[in-house]
Amino acid sequence: MKKLWGNQPKVLILTALALGITMIGSRSTQPVTETVNLTTPQQLEKKPVIEVEEIAPQDEDAWLNRKRLAKAQVPDNLKVALQSGKPTGNLLRKFPYPFRSMLALTSDIDDTTPEEFSDYHRFLNTKEQTEGGPGLGLDVGDSFWMFMANNQPNHTDSYDHGLDGVMTYFKGTDSTQKHFDAEIKHYWKVGWIDSMHTFGDFSRKDHYDPVFKREYAVAAWDALKQDGINLEVWINHGNEANVDAFGGYDPHRFSAYQAGDNPSSPHYHTDLTVKNGIHFVWNSIGEPQMGWESPLFEIKLRDGQKLWGFHRYTHDLTKTGLDWNWVPREIHRQINTGTLDSLVEHQQYALLAQHFGGYDLRFPFDEKGVQALRLLAQYQDDGKVLVARTTRLLKYEVARKFVQVATAEQGDETWLNVTAIQDPIFGPQPLSIDAVRGLTFYVQNPEKTHLLVDMKPIRPEDYQFNPPDATGKVSIGFKWFKPDYTDYSFTSTRDASAL
Repeated sequence: MKKLWGNQPKVLILTALALGITMIGSRSTQPVTETVNLTTPQQLEKKPVIEVEEIAPQDEDAWLNRKRLAKAQVPDNLKVALQSGKPTGNLLRKFPYPFRSMLALTSDIDDTTPEEFSDYHRFLNTKEQTEGGPGLGLDVGDSFWMFMANNQPNHTDSYDHGLDGVMTYFKGTDSTQKHFDAEIKHYWKVGWIDSMHTFGDFSRKDHYDPVFKREYAVAAWDALKQDGINLEVWINHGNEANVDAFGGYDPHRFSAYQAGDNPSSPHYHTDLTVKNGIHFVWNSIGEPQMGWESPLFEIKLRDGQKLWGFHRYTHDLTKTGLDWNWVPREIHRQINTGTLDSLVEHQQYALLAQHFGGYDLRFPFDEKGVQALRLLAQYQDDGKVLVARTTRLLKYEVARKFVQVATAEQGDETWLNVTAIQDPIFGPQPLSIDAVRGLTFYVQNPEKTHLLVDMKPIRPEDYQFNPPDATGKVSIGFKWFKPDYTDYSFTSTRDASAL
């Protein structure tokens, strides 16, 4: 990035993240600003830094205005009015500006080794040179397993690993023996893992020979709690032996085996699972519909608890039956101009089910798949489809549907305070800048609108002023998460002690 020196005017943003200084180039005029990471995530934990960012001359007025808005004190005569929030109605734009759709790639961890995981996430998440060419820099999360109880012989990857090489937290079903716990903890911390594909692979040769029991759930949650891994998304897995599945039980359907939410079953665990933070579940019910007005629906479990279910596109319908396209060599059938244009036209959400590491391939995507994923990245670059990890998409939808705000005016300025996210299932959600990122409001004058979260001002860099969209309206929003193109990958042969 070109730096502005000499006599050219410049404004410096000082964001105190810690001690030490990381110098960053001048701010790009593109909608998204890149930052240069000069330390690893592990070093950042030990040595916080001060981030310094130069603002280009043409952006100075906007920056100074954001700074003015952020530093202004709430007038005393407005404080009472700003604490009485209500639903937003037509004030809220559906998606973060300028996007007209949101999409998540949700991959089940089936048969995935650490080597495979690193290979495909370098292509999906970074800008590095990879086997598929330059990386895409997309925000893609993944899932993981705690245990391996599958007794079916299987060759899992091109590195000649069997099921013992699959990236599980524990080795086999022995909760006293760690396996790839360091890798899983690392990838969760950096965002490459954000969901749980049940407690493990409990598929068996005999589908009616389940080995899962409640003690595995207890051990799993204890270990995750010790590691500070706080999960909110659960994705069901496997054949009828995977009795820890829940959320879709029907005695007359394939899902009759699900026992995780049955209090009278030795496989019961949802009292622990919901208590430990799971708010969203894919309940094993595949769907041929890709786009949804909202991806969420309410599920009532057999133990009386409620949580959010979410739709996942898993297959197409054909004259001969179901055509499951949730494999990497079929991703071009999921992602193409037809499907993406439809999402944009109808302003819909989509969560695409996949199994990126589930096949004996060194690199999961063929030429058609690479082209399809590059097309998706282009739709994001063009401001059409925002690609977000599963947790971010689902939590954004909860915030969008249930946010409450209060507004007040004084003179020619407006104050907008987010007072609550009133989740009807889990109650009021904690308010923070990350909880409201992407929320975008139609206002008369964005440049004279102050944004607050729970009566607290936000940082200048978290403001986003938007020109008119397709409705002809201007808007202001809480800036979406910064893209992170860092290569966080490592293989099982690397020294995990550095983590």
